[in-house]
Amino acid sequence: MSRIAEIRMTGRGQLDAMIRFNRGPNVVSGDSDTGKSYLARLVDYVLGADELKKAIDEAADYETVWLEFRNAEDEVLTLERSLQGGEVLAYSRSICDVIGDDNFEAPRPDEERVRSDDNQVEILASKRQGRSVVPDVTSRVFPFFGLPETVTLRKNAGGETQRLSIRTMLPIFLVDENDIITEGSPILRGGFGDTAEKRMFSYLLTGKDDASIVAQEKREIVSARLQAQRDLLADLIAPLNARLKERKADEEEESINRLEDTITRLSEALERNAAERSRLQSERGTVYQSLVKSETQVVALDAMLTRYRLLDERYLSDLQRLDFIAEGSYYLDGLQTNACPLCGQSLEGADHDHPDHLGPKFSSVEVYASASAEAAKIRGLQADLQNAISDLRRRRDDWKRGASEDAARLQEIDRLQDAVLAPARQQTKASLDDVVKKRLDLQSARADRSEAAKLERMKAELEKAIEEPQKKLKWAPLDPMATTELCKEIEAVLRDWSWKDDVRVEFEESQYDIKVNGKVRRAHGKGFRAVLHAAISVALLRYCRSRGKPHPGFIVLDSPLTTVKQGRGQTEVEADDGRIEPMIEPKFWESLASVDPYMQIIVLDNKEPPPELADKLNLQIFAGLGAKPGERRGFIPDRATNK
Repeated sequence: MSRIAEIRMTGRGQLDAMIRFNRGPNVVSGDSDTGKSYLARLVDYVLGADELKKAIDEAADYETVWLEFRNAEDEVLTLERSLQGGEVLAYSRSICDVIGDDNFEAPRPDEERVRSDDNQVEILASKRQGRSVVPDVTSRVFPFFGLPETVTLRKNAGGETQRLSIRTMLPIFLVDENDIITEGSPILRGGFGDTAEKRMFSYLLTGKDDASIVAQEKREIVSARLQAQRDLLADLIAPLNARLKERKADEEEESINRLEDTITRLSEALERNAAERSRLQSERGTVYQSLVKSETQVVALDAMLTRYRLLDERYLSDLQRLDFIAEGSYYLDGLQTNACPLCGQSLEGADHDHPDHLGPKFSSVEVYASASAEAAKIRGLQADLQNAISDLRRRRDDWKRGASEDAARLQEIDRLQDAVLAPARQQTKASLDDVVKKRLDLQSARADRSEAAKLERMKAELEKAIEEPQKKLKWAPLDPMATTELCKEIEAVLRDWSWKDDVRVEFEESQYDIKVNGKVRRAHGKGFRAVLHAAISVALLRYCRSRGKPHPGFIVLDSPLTTVKQGRGQTEVEADDGRIEPMIEPKFWESLASVDPYMQIIVLDNKEPPPELADKLNLQIFAGLGAKPGERRGFIPDRATNK
């Protein structure tokens, strides 16, 4: 929740016109024409009003108005605007930090200060125009107040939306002396198109905006689009009717049925052809695998036969060697006498032995016998080898024969695929393509006929829609629970202000106003209207504060108790047909004195609160023309008007 900390006007050669406010209650009291209502107009002006709605002679020499806000975190936002109009400047510093406390010489004009390269100033548009997204007062103050920068509100019954601005929210926190006694709604300004203000009120009560709404298109746009669609359909229908002009629907159906039968027959032939090709392809794979296996076996057997032939040749070589050894032993005995290489004796005759010499002893008989035995063994192995070779040759011949058969079958399969099935498939497919093309042509004509009929129906529907009035959208009313809670809050405020305990407040949604004990607010005199308007503003602030709903956190009430106060030295008081009950005023001040300090209520009124409440209410009195020494005459210092 935020608050107004200071309002100041400056002008070259003028004392600053300044007033400061505290948290909680603040009361500015005094005579008429002392500048109280002018304060509310200044706040309105700085927050984006097109012009200052109230001009006073005392302020003629002032140039600039300053408005300082502080939020719950004690952050500062200062807004500056020339009294001649133009955009708004924003600072994140207090007024004193920007211009100092010297009240005799005001700062230079705004343009010169901007040109002095003050990098801590922001230039804000007073309000955005059209689709502009430039920074404006709303985009700066809403985040400072703790509100979302962009809040979407429905602005009409068609569902179009707009951005919530500080100007739309103004009636709920700034109530001037005219609005507070109005017979109209305290929430709505009474201008044309008040939907956005109603939705603003709903947003405050619920915290929910209208960002999810889908707007209804304008009648002119819808009608133009429907007419364009109708004309487009007419353009689409024309060539369809031209193509169908020489055709007859009955003949097309008969031809399509005949072609369907032919397509079915040709499709089945293609399926059979494909099945046969698939079968042959599968068989070819099997035969090819068999061929590869046979050829592999032949190669393996050839390798084994080669090794076996080499082994047989080895056996023959061994037999020849053994035959040579056997023959050699026969001739050994016929050799000439030789001497023993050990002792030199003749080897012929008696046995010749050397016991001390270890080594083999040979005789021709033994050599012959051994060679014969070894030869017999090799001949046995050779016989087995010959049997094995014969078996391998037989097996090789079998595999070779199988390979030849597989190769022949592969050639036959390839011939069937290439010379029989492929040509048949091509011929059948060509016939099928031709028939399908004819069917597509007939089906296209049938589709054109169906499409033309559908487009004619759509065209008729569009013509009907063009003539129909636009449907009105229905929108949900205000949340009844929220309005009930607000009414209870208003009842609590009124009880604090001397209404009876059984006071009953109802919200009249048709007028966006309240009934008190069954009597509408507008039916009261202006005094009661002002008090009840103030009660609504205070209750809404309390409601939002206690429930965490969006609200700036402060309200300014101008003349909630009376419109005219008897000034000092005056003997007559202007009549007020709506004068309030005597007990309301003291109860009002007592209630105001106990306001939550985190809410700020600024009351600008001719009536003065009791002296004992002055400190609690931060009372500031503008004494007017009869001001005594030490008293403040008004918002504008004396020197400004008596230079």
